[in-house]
Amino acid sequence: MLVLTLIIAFLPTTIVAMYVMNNVIPQYEKITYDYFVNKQQQTLERITQKIFDDMSNIAKEYAIWNELYRAVLTKDEKTINFYWTSWLYQKPYNFSLIIGFSKEGSIISYHSPFGNIKSSDSTKVFHVFKKVTSTVYPSNSINLIPVERGFLKINDKVFAFVCSPVLDDKDLTKPVAGALFLARDIDEFVALIQPYMVDRIYFVDKTNVSTEENLLKNHVELFDIDGYRIGTLVINYNERTLVNIKRHFEKLLIITFLFLIALTLLIAFLGGVYLTRKVIQLEDYAISLFSGINGDVTTPKPTVKKEGRFKNVELILEYFSNEIKSKISILKQQDKLLKELFEKEKRNFEGAIKLLISIIEMKDPYTKGHAERVMKYSKKIGEKLSSKGYKIDLFDLEIAAYLHDIGKIVIPESILNKPDKLTQEEYSIVKRHSLDGYNILSNIEYFDNIKEIILYHHENVDGSGYPLGIKGDKIPLESKIISVADVFDALTTDRPYRSAFSEEKALEIIKEDVGKKFDPEVFEAFLSVLKEEKILNSVEMKIDG
Repeated sequence: MLVLTLIIAFLPTTIVAMYVMNNVIPQYEKITYDYFVNKQQQTLERITQKIFDDMSNIAKEYAIWNELYRAVLTKDEKTINFYWTSWLYQKPYNFSLIIGFSKEGSIISYHSPFGNIKSSDSTKVFHVFKKVTSTVYPSNSINLIPVERGFLKINDKVFAFVCSPVLDDKDLTKPVAGALFLARDIDEFVALIQPYMVDRIYFVDKTNVSTEENLLKNHVELFDIDGYRIGTLVINYNERTLVNIKRHFEKLLIITFLFLIALTLLIAFLGGVYLTRKVIQLEDYAISLFSGINGDVTTPKPTVKKEGRFKNVELILEYFSNEIKSKISILKQQDKLLKELFEKEKRNFEGAIKLLISIIEMKDPYTKGHAERVMKYSKKIGEKLSSKGYKIDLFDLEIAAYLHDIGKIVIPESILNKPDKLTQEEYSIVKRHSLDGYNILSNIEYFDNIKEIILYHHENVDGSGYPLGIKGDKIPLESKIISVADVFDALTTDRPYRSAFSEEKALEIIKEDVGKKFDPEVFEAFLSVLKEEKILNSVEMKIDG
């Protein structure tokens, strides 16, 4: 009976072990290979395309512009250099090579930390310029205008480049006035890809040969505009780690199954012994009963138990129960203290934020209370959208709304408080305040998310905003919320150059730009907030109608 029990217990464990060795482990190896090879390849292609798209958007933003179009035609070097060579090499653009061409092919703007371009390499750049200026572009939308892109080797260094025609965004039918050539050093280009990759990615020049020994490695060949190979992007990882993981996995399975087999045998053995004893005891008891019935009466042997054994267990369990309850009570008290400390630190933090805002308001008295009102509107809009399932960090939104105009600290008071219409140059300075705000907060790690919200709060959903001209879903939802709240408060507040609009008129003005400047869902949430605050009253009929 004992032997039969051991065989029955051992058989299922053996079958499971064989199945795992023949099926689970090979499947694990296949999944590992698919992930580290195929998925990485797809990710690299997608991220490379995205980086080129971002570079193209920046190039078109600074090339397809009425003001730059006039400046290139008139060779206004001051304006050209102000917008091109004075900005595009800095963060967040980080272009290593900036070349502006007139329509005739002469260089009217140039920036490069690598010196002048070799004559043989300048021919390649000029070839790109000629292709851009000789192309006939569609005149119905800036988004449909293509931008030349690719890789070039210049001064023995490989660059990723884009080249956009210089056009008048107010009249795309006008002829091309020139071209803007922007390029990033390949190391910078790879650095932008690396955060999205699981493993190491690096560039190998065509003259270099990798000596690293790897079982799995992805290669993406790079070619210049003439079809010549200029290097290779390599996705590389230490396959020894994978091999070790596989070996540890196999060892763990083997040890686990050996342990289960041993445990099964032990349980089966102990169970057999226990059942055998019980059967013997049952048999003895049955004989005793049977003897008693026949008149052979004997006093049954009482079961011997260790006195107090279960009572001790009960006392121990009761002790641990009371101990756990005591620990939970202490943890609740500590949690309460931590919450109080957090609220205190939060109030101190908000006080510091309000101090920064008061500095801005001292420079621009007309905006007194503006930041706090924008924060309140933004917070209520964010709460409304959160209740509908949108993921919004309300605390970051609140702080970003408070600080959305922090960049105005660097704007001269003569411009902020000017009663007349701003000149184009003055307006350009004002438009920089979102980028200035981003730079001010860049040195503080805590503001990493907040500075992004501030950078984009003047972007429009149709791409007509600033400083980057991004559109649609590329604009953070928090930035879209602040945009609506900011414009509403600005319209309903006295300014140096005009009196405040009524709330009814302000909402009508904003509604005209819904879908162009403002997100429709954010605007609808704002209307709901105003209705709940009983601000609309009779205006509600006009807006809904």
